[in-house]
Amino acid sequence: MKLAVIGMGLMGGSAALAMRQAGVVDSVVACDLNPDEIQTSIELGIADEGTQDVLESVLGADVVMVATPVMTMEAIFRQAAPGLGDGAVITDVGSVRGAVQESASRALGKKFCRYAPCHPIAGGEKPGVRYANPGMFRGKNVISTSGLWADRDAVERMEGLWKACGANIIRMTAERHDEVFATMSHLPHVLSFAFVKMVTESRNPDELLRMGGTGFLDFSRIAASSPVMWRDICLTNREAISRGLRRYRRELERFQKDIDEGNADRLVAEFARAAQARRGLGPGPKGKK
Repeated sequence: MKLAVIGMGLMGGSAALAMRQAGVVDSVVACDLNPDEIQTSIELGIADEGTQDVLESVLGADVVMVATPVMTMEAIFRQAAPGLGDGAVITDVGSVRGAVQESASRALGKKFCRYAPCHPIAGGEKPGVRYANPGMFRGKNVISTSGLWADRDAVERMEGLWKACGANIIRMTAERHDEVFATMSHLPHVLSFAFVKMVTESRNPDELLRMGGTGFLDFSRIAASSPVMWRDICLTNREAISRGLRRYRRELERFQKDIDEGNADRLVAEFARAAQARRGLGPGPKGKK
């Protein structure tokens, strides 16, 4: 099976490498605007060949995976459509479903029936194909949001590739996906970006950063993620993220009121409720689940 990856960064590179190592992909074409990313992917054995031209990259491909910031995807779908073979599957790994699936419908035309979007709930804060990790998807969820438009064999092929990488497939509507991940992924990134920005704009930020311990490092880790990618996610899922921000702001106001009033019992109760919920999830990064 020939895979074309458009956007050969961390996610695209990890997916290609995982599928190669699983034996479900025989050859990979890397497509990226940055020639260094193409060259690195070839040197690392992730890709066999590369090009900066989207249309050229999809010719003869059995599966085309778009792994670029979500606001670029409509243009890429449009460029790729004329080169897609009748049996080819096109997918993307974007963190927003509603807006991207609408753009795919507009751009792919008759090829839209071969579109099988899947969002892997995995990743890392360091961008670039040099950080590709084929084990990134083992035991992780991949959200499949195909609708009635999709040919079932296209959906099953794409889901099968992710299963071969060790992932669990969960089917969900695009609307529900965007609601869930606005809260569970998008909002935490916004909060982390905002917190690190606050620290760096404080008096003596270098001193503050030197004093940062495990709590700061854990909370701020995702603020090292790609600014362009997260700008696009925020703008394409803005309504759901804004709802989450308003809810979070109300929680902060409640905590501030309890702190200002010295309400020890309420603070203990609220902290205990949150701590119990978090402990039930098991450990997190660094040996953590």
